[in-house]
Amino acid sequence: MGSMGNGILQSVVDLAIEGLSPAAQAAQRRVVEIGSAHIVVLLDGTAAVRVGRDPNMAVEMRKRQELVDSIPASIGFQVPRSLGPVVELEEFSAVATELIPGAPCPAGEGEPSALQDLLAQVSSIATEPITGLLTEPLAFCGGPQWYRIQHEEVLPLLDQDVQRQATDAILALANLEPAKEVFAHGDLGGHNVFWEGGRISGVLDWDLSSRSDRSTDLACVGVWNGWEKLPLIANPSEVRRASVRRNTFRLQQLAFAIIHARPAAEIDRAVLRVNAWFEKQSF
Repeated sequence: MGSMGNGILQSVVDLAIEGLSPAAQAAQRRVVEIGSAHIVVLLDGTAAVRVGRDPNMAVEMRKRQELVDSIPASIGFQVPRSLGPVVELEEFSAVATELIPGAPCPAGEGEPSALQDLLAQVSSIATEPITGLLTEPLAFCGGPQWYRIQHEEVLPLLDQDVQRQATDAILALANLEPAKEVFAHGDLGGHNVFWEGGRISGVLDWDLSSRSDRSTDLACVGVWNGWEKLPLIANPSEVRRASVRRNTFRLQQLAFAIIHARPAAEIDRAVLRVNAWFEKQSF
């Protein structure tokens, strides 16, 4: 939980659910550490509370929650809409949200037609009304500074044997030709996509939502649900662009750890994952 102890976690959850029903306040709590920057506390069968792991996140949390609440109800799946305001306690912040039914599908699974519909639904969200609520592309790993951070802070940490491949991957992303920009979730895979009865029931964690091209979300879908599915749900150009993005995912995760001053052991683990990933690749 980073610097957040159990006592402060319970207190900020109490504050976030003050206005909820007695059933929600009495519900059994289960901590689920999902995001790099958040802890999610599930209130059995009633609600979820999202808590910022890092101090002073309230402004961004309000912005992101406003974006989620602005997503049209006609989108075709559920999103974690607000059940109360964003609250703050001792520099930490939290918000109670609707509980999304279902669970993530196992890695490598997911019906291609459902994934194709998901990509179409997400990319159809109009960006104009919510421009001020969107983040910068690649905000996860530095936003406008991502390229400099990769060269100055990420590459020097890698084994020399993989630095050339990593450099090529960074350059390929930097030189990716412009494409039509649409709404992009930014992390559309893994534990952020819930399924129920073989259908997608909801999508969580909209923190990285931006204007980008479809390959941003397509790459996330491919990494979790199976790269072999991508030709069934996208055209060859989009698949190629998605592969360029995928090749920097481990590098982006390492940059995130560096930017947010994660503990040295966490950064070391991220370095090992980058080295191991590139050692297995042939470009």
